[in-house]
Amino acid sequence: MDEGWVPYSHQVARQARPSVPKYNIACGISGAVQHMVGMQSSDIIVAINKNPDAPIFNVATYGIVGDVYEIVPMLIKKIKEAKK
Repeated sequence: MDEGWVPYSHQVARQARPSVPKYNIACGISGAVQHMVGMQSSDIIVAINKNPDAPIFNVATYGIVGDVYEIVPMLIKKIKEAKK
């Protein structure tokens, strides 16, 4: 779980500090129980996963089936365009 990518205070999982973000964008997360326990109370959950059967889609408010490395850059581009 802890690869050092994100400080412990920002981790969302069963072992991490309890956290209920209002918005949760789960990029490439399959829906492991540890992660879902920590994030299922978020108001909005957007899941991006290339596996259409990934369990994360069972709790997601919105689901995008596709490769994270293709979808995220497109989303960033669209957000930047919308802010202009």
